[in-house]
Amino acid sequence: MRCERFWTYTLLLTIVACSRETPAPPPTITTTQSAATTSVAPPPPQARIPSTNGSYAKGIDWLRSAPAFHFVIDETGVHAEGDLTRRTIGAESIQFRANGEEWRTSTGPMGLAWERRQGGAWKAATGPAYGNRLFQRVTLAFDPQKKEGEAQLVGTEDGANHYRFTNANTSEVHDVWVNIADERIERVKIGDVFEMRVTVAANR
Repeated sequence: MRCERFWTYTLLLTIVACSRETPAPPPTITTTQSAATTSVAPPPPQARIPSTNGSYAKGIDWLRSAPAFHFVIDETGVHAEGDLTRRTIGAESIQFRANGEEWRTSTGPMGLAWERRQGGAWKAATGPAYGNRLFQRVTLAFDPQKKEGEAQLVGTEDGANHYRFTNANTSEVHDVWVNIADERIERVKIGDVFEMRVTVAANR
């Protein structure tokens, strides 16, 4: 009997002890949900890529080979305005008005053959003192050696690339404008002593 009470008493104590235990809370699962912030960085600024159109070299090639163009030249007190026509390179002719006189000349077996307008007719004549130099300015597209090594692009103005260089022999500063669209020379300036403007008729 005592043994039976002992086991009953032990069972009751065990039940009471177990009932006072606080069950451990279930493990907390911490879920960190980070908002996915998509940050789109602005694209890096693009470097300015120089246009390959309107290069100085292509402008010089055009001036040497163009079949025709209109020119205006100012040099050492001479203002001349006229036209060039070119059958082939080396076979050019020019007609212009300068200082109130009208002249024309073309290359021939004996060099330049000059004519001067008198009234309504052209007559053979000795060319003006500045004539040979003007002819060379228009037809030869002189491209001197440069201190900088090559013509430097200094800017773009009204659809034309503006190049500048210094003549290695004379130290004269040359400015040349080359049209970007059709790669023809629009203007050549040498210091304050020479300037030539070139235009092309729409039907040429």
